[in-house]
Amino acid sequence: MEEKALDKKYTEFIDGLLAQIEPLLPKDVNKLQQDYLINNIKKSASMLASSMEENEEFSKLDFENQCFYIQVMAEWSFHKEIDLFRSGIPPKYWKTVMQKIWYTIWEVMYACVKNDAPQAAVLSLVERFVNRCYKDSVEELKEQQLIDEETEEKAKEQSNIAIMAQEYQKVRQISANIKIVLFYGMLFVVISTIVSFLILKFQSYGVIFILTLLVIYHIVPLKRNY
Repeated sequence: MEEKALDKKYTEFIDGLLAQIEPLLPKDVNKLQQDYLINNIKKSASMLASSMEENEEFSKLDFENQCFYIQVMAEWSFHKEIDLFRSGIPPKYWKTVMQKIWYTIWEVMYACVKNDAPQAAVLSLVERFVNRCYKDSVEELKEQQLIDEETEEKAKEQSNIAIMAQEYQKVRQISANIKIVLFYGMLFVVISTIVSFLILKFQSYGVIFILTLLVIYHIVPLKRNY
């Protein structure tokens, strides 16, 4: 039996997501892992889109809201795959862990759609249950003696989404600092230009005028404090 072709609007949206995700791939992810990750994101997002066409609850949503859920699936696939890459867990177990995570995401989102949950609640619930599922999956691997205690602890410490949030804050802080430097640099240029003009134009009168302004500037705030 041939697999039903996905509607073009879904494939175009998913391809757009993948184009946005690729530049975000961290430097410690090698080419083989990158290809594996992109293929898995496409697979999970496409499976969700396909189920939306068939599932009664999801099919009631308009395309924009459906895209929101597809994007949530894609983003969490991205983060948890990278966590697995860094975890030290052997690659042969990655698929098992991710399948559990995908199923968890689908269940949570289905419940949210069925109960008309707002998007903020969807994001919060998906994050909570994905992290719990990931942790439980790691502990299960340890219980089955498929990984050792050191790998278990290392795997549990991984959080690509937290790392990206920290990097974003650093970029924002650097951007803010650059804006401050540029502002004061421009202010210095403007003031220097005005001062130079006054001195050159009015010579000694210009100097007296500038000194007077400086004296007023320093004295007036002091008087306001009394």
